[in-house]
Amino acid sequence: MAATFISALVIKHNNDVYLTEDLVVGVTMPIPTPGSGAVIDGDYWAVPIADNGIVTGFDFEPTTPTDTTPPTPQSFHVFRLINRFGNDVWYVVGTTTTDGESPANDGYIQAAQDAECCDETPRTLPTDVPELFPCQTACQFDADGNYFFVLGVPTLGAGESYVANGYLDDETLTEATGASVTALVASLNSSWNNVGSPAIAITWTQSDTGSTGLPVIIGTITSGGDGTSDLCGKVSTV
Repeated sequence: MAATFISALVIKHNNDVYLTEDLVVGVTMPIPTPGSGAVIDGDYWAVPIADNGIVTGFDFEPTTPTDTTPPTPQSFHVFRLINRFGNDVWYVVGTTTTDGESPANDGYIQAAQDAECCDETPRTLPTDVPELFPCQTACQFDADGNYFFVLGVPTLGAGESYVANGYLDDETLTEATGASVTALVASLNSSWNNVGSPAIAITWTQSDTGSTGLPVIIGTITSGGDGTSDLCGKVSTV
């Protein structure tokens, strides 16, 4: 086997986790092929960890390359690679071999074989990951016992509009849009109002500016929910 390296999106190298405050995941870097000392050490789901609503890292749950049922909507496939010539450990986006998607993505074994055999059109590893959203658990709102969620609203640039995406208790929410905060609130009350299973009724309203000086949107649970519901979502501009 020829000693060589291939390009990959790495989310953790040794003790370094590659996750920015803006939830950009991974760093593209060279990883070794088996001819350079790499040893495959299993396939995993990378499961985002939310701490007080902020995604701070990942748990790694063992899986198989062809498993197409992630433990959470924001989980994605990675594989663990170690170096028999040293102590390096990489968690790399992708699978060890061809995955179960349609069309199938090539895995590390296929990409490494092509690189080591000097293939003119080598297969490559995937570099896409699901968009990560900050998560929050419903908090108690008032003396009536209502619970609520909070969505921050970014500054709207010229020609831009708002879009809100996310999950409620791991159920995908319909995208909400609006050219203004008022329009976005109306869209949320249409598409994020009666959601979940069992259904939770949520009323969305614009509140005063938050700590950043920007407006926030409050989603008050009016029926069907309690303090155990989790919302992973955010408002972006497009």
